[in-house]
Amino acid sequence: MYLVAIVIVTCLSIANGQECHARFDQSIIGYCSSADKCQGTLLISDICGQQRCCISGQTLAASPVCITGGEFNAFYSTPRAGFLRRILNYAINQAEICYNCHAKAAFLAISAAMTNDFTSDEVTGTDAQFNDDDNKYGNDRPGDGSRFRRRSFFGLRGREMYQRLQTLIPQYQSVSKPESVAIVENGMKIAAQQWKNPNLLN
Repeated sequence: MYLVAIVIVTCLSIANGQECHARFDQSIIGYCSSADKCQGTLLISDICGQQRCCISGQTLAASPVCITGGEFNAFYSTPRAGFLRRILNYAINQAEICYNCHAKAAFLAISAAMTNDFTSDEVTGTDAQFNDDDNKYGNDRPGDGSRFRRRSFFGLRGREMYQRLQTLIPQYQSVSKPESVAIVENGMKIAAQQWKNPNLLN
């Protein structure tokens, strides 16, 4: 039993801090980390085992406080909470709902649901698990289910949605670099736009 524990700890320590990349855009570089300690975007990476590929977040401009530390920590109390609160404050301000408690609650609920309680910025699974989506959600090619999997705070999913996003916001290059929509700084801006215009990507 002791030997098994040593092997598990060794495997985790090998992955922890190791360099990792986004699957479809190798220029997106991060390090293996547990989800609750990451101060950035959480992507899936085979190299990280049970951990995530943490892409360090950028410093944001100051934003009015829409969610206090006490409010947010009441339902999400991890080392990542401060980072998430800054991101979500910014997004809620961009969505122009800072003073609407019901709208803020809905925005947070959608964001939490789409990110598995803020533990991953893209849905997890193997290529084989996404094969069923190759002909759904506007996907039309083998591998599209995996490439255009659900990502970001408001759950972008499918080639068609990614193409519409690229037309509206070309700097994200969402078709050729699909993980770019999962980067939290991009994802919060996309979510704010979707909140203001629910049919934006439909």
